[in-house]
Amino acid sequence: MGVICMQGVQDGFKKTMIQTGIRQIKQVGSRECEYCNSTVPIMERMDIEGNIHKESLCLKCETEKTRQRFPSKGNLKREKARGFSIKHEKVPKKLRGKTAASYIPETDSEKNMKNTIGDYVLNFGKTEYNSLVLAGPMGVGKSHLAYAAGAELRKRGYSTMFIPVDDFLSLIKTTYDKETDLSEQSIFEMIEEIDLLIFDEIGAEYNSRKDGFESWASEKVLKVVDLREDLPTIYTTNYRPADFESKYGSVQGGRIVSRMQAGAKKIMVDGRDRRSGDY
Repeated sequence: MGVICMQGVQDGFKKTMIQTGIRQIKQVGSRECEYCNSTVPIMERMDIEGNIHKESLCLKCETEKTRQRFPSKGNLKREKARGFSIKHEKVPKKLRGKTAASYIPETDSEKNMKNTIGDYVLNFGKTEYNSLVLAGPMGVGKSHLAYAAGAELRKRGYSTMFIPVDDFLSLIKTTYDKETDLSEQSIFEMIEEIDLLIFDEIGAEYNSRKDGFESWASEKVLKVVDLREDLPTIYTTNYRPADFESKYGSVQGGRIVSRMQAGAKKIMVDGRDRRSGDY
């Protein structure tokens, strides 16, 4: 049976040679590949017109070229996360196009916030802290600078996603619709893979309360901050630690604050509410 199979292979090879116009092929020498130093055979073939052609392809290098044309599992996952971040981020119209340069600080704490954001972007991935927590009252520019940081890093090739917590929770709820292709698990997998997540306005989301606290929301928020504990993240919030406990409960609220602040630099900002005007 083995002889029959071998004969079939030989017949197939001969048929292929005829179809491609090759009458004869043989090895006439070898060479050293100039790229990988492998020993590569030099093959000589004769076409149906009697012309002689010499060819010498390094199979190792050709295989590597083919491999590089296809993304690895890691790169494929990163590209998938990049696509997810662009498709599902939610940027309010008032923030689109904002840059760090267009933000004019008025107080020392606002200057500190702007300088910190600039350093964070310039030295992304090299700072002593992984994340930033921008905390303070409404309208002082926390979301403006957080968005600007993400936009600049995206220009530099990083995957970034800006999403207010309320919109994130709404995205989770869409997975409960059987017609969507998203799953809650896949959302969290993508959230963990993104280079920089901007999680905007933590605590400002609204959900019906259960047992006195917004337990469903706190569960999802905690999952995000837990996944991102050692990963670059910018959090913005109007809340103080005590406010988190009041909203989510002492246990869940405490856990959320703890995860947010782990490996993060916290910036307390004060200033006037400029939401009603331009800045």
